[in-house]
Amino acid sequence: MASRKIPAAPGTGGRDRKTSVRRDIISVTHGAVRSYGPCPLTVPANRIIHTGGSSMTALLGPDLGDGLQRGTPTTSNSLQPVMRLLNDNSPKRWKAGHLLNAELGGSGLSDANLTPLTTAANNAHRVFEGHIKRMLLLCNQLDRANPDVDAWYGVLYTVTVSPIVYANAPQVADMHSYAYSHLTLDYGFVKLPKFPVGTAPHLALPPPNLSVAVAPADPKRVDLLAVVRPNFAPSVNIANWAPAVGGTRFTVEIHNEP
Repeated sequence: MASRKIPAAPGTGGRDRKTSVRRDIISVTHGAVRSYGPCPLTVPANRIIHTGGSSMTALLGPDLGDGLQRGTPTTSNSLQPVMRLLNDNSPKRWKAGHLLNAELGGSGLSDANLTPLTTAANNAHRVFEGHIKRMLLLCNQLDRANPDVDAWYGVLYTVTVSPIVYANAPQVADMHSYAYSHLTLDYGFVKLPKFPVGTAPHLALPPPNLSVAVAPADPKRVDLLAVVRPNFAPSVNIANWAPAVGGTRFTVEIHNEP
């Protein structure tokens, strides 16, 4: 678990002490579940069907760097009936893809955390999920090596599902009309203060969703820049990869191509 050093209260003559604090899935929010229809291919016919979540934002702490799975995988019931309809009525193979990866706490059973992805798009998404996991591993290592600093490091991660449908000419009988064209990922390092702003450090934790940007003069910035970046070949599934903020933040699009 993440740790912090608690100085003794002023004037007490006590000794400083270290305490363990859980800092893994600090906060997760999801956008609304989208729906589409009526769909004539459903049983009974002309049902409104769910197509998955619209967005996800997660603040992830250094404890997630231990690699343990916090969430759940998908099952045959995930994102039904749209997944069955896509695979029965399309030459492409589709998967129910997590917006927030299962190892990072994402549910494989909640429509709000899932979206239809082609197999190739799902594999491309994994490349960048792997990058985020390496970033969190570094955050975990920095915490263990520097228990006395006044902040942990974590990752702020947002996935936005494009409202543009995959079909070239959407029609109610065309199942491509029920899946979206791409995901946009935006993720980067943040600092998580260990103590409430403006209060004595022996008091309670700061609000659990508090994070601040990594400043250019941050003493650990060089360590953050050393994390291995994703290595990927040019692909129709990956577009607009862009490191930003001096290399501590990243954006990329994952497209639902074959």
